Amino acid sequence: MSLIEAKDIVVRFHIRRGLRRISFNAVDDVDLEIEQGTIVGLLGESGSGKTTLGKVTLDLIKPTKGTVKFMGRDIRKMNKEEYMRYRINAQYIPQDPYASIHPFKKVRDILQEIVKYHGLAKNDKEAIEIILDTMSKVGLNPPEKYLDKYPFQLSGGERQRVSIARALILKPKYIVADEPVTMLDASLKAGIVRTIRDAVASMGTSLLFITHEITLLQYFGPQTKVLVMYLGKVVEQAPLKELLQNPLHPYTQALISAIPVADPKARATRKLILRGTPPSPLNKPPGCPLADRCPFATERCFKEPPALKAISPNHLVACHLY
Repeated sequence: MSLIEAKDIVVRFHIRRGLRRISFNAVDDVDLEIEQGTIVGLLGESGSGKTTLGKVTLDLIKPTKGTVKFMGRDIRKMNKEEYMRYRINAQYIPQDPYASIHPFKKVRDILQEIVKYHGLAKNDKEAIEIILDTMSKVGLNPPEKYLDKYPFQLSGGERQRVSIARALILKPKYIVADEPVTMLDASLKAGIVRTIRDAVASMGTSLLFITHEITLLQYFGPQTKVLVMYLGKVVEQAPLKELLQNPLHPYTQALISAIPVADPKARATRKLILRGTPPSPLNKPPGCPLADRCPFATERCFKEPPALKAISPNHLVACHLY
């Protein structure tokens, strides 16, 4: 049984332009399955629908169409007790460590509120023990040093570790990490990703890691399942090793071509440049969403959206070239 199973997810947003009300699909007919204790990467540039899909699995955004199941149960059909258990077991690590933590509360208070609300400890002493243990797991060492600090006294990396501790303290079965290192210095990124990887591995927690940097997914191992999204659609799905060695979709090829390499000759042989800039979700092409930018596009690509189909047992792609 899958831990998280999202089927046929469509999320439609509406905006107003003058007197007109315009609708567009931020996520367009996407499936996502995450097994217990596994890590799945969700890859794509800004505006591809990654965060929206992640929040749908947490019930932070209601889908326009489709279902989300947690341990085989439709979250929309759960009773109050089942839903509370699901909410405790589905946690979120936000992108912005500066805006996501209460600026006027000490680290002690931020974490202790969660422990007390959910009755994880019998008394204050036991609560502090749980907090110190969790802070130690996320690299805030020695934890006593950080207990009485306010967020403005912490660095960006330390704030993000507090966010990770906040998600882990309930020992959830499922975590969505939404580009958790985007706002941090390059020198801090590897350390934060390793912290998340080691913490979820020690707890047997499933992780959906959302990112636009494919290099970060390498910290989770070559067999990590990766879904590549573009303009609300999953365009390719494969284990990370297969994706890096044999990218099939032109968009995936372009993402990998953009990875910095030291050898100028290697750079010249890897380049796949897409034309123009990504279109607005309000003005998607009628066929393949990449048709306007793809150097291999044919007449069919502009008329008929490609279906996501299996090229090999674990490799799916949505492209008319295959």
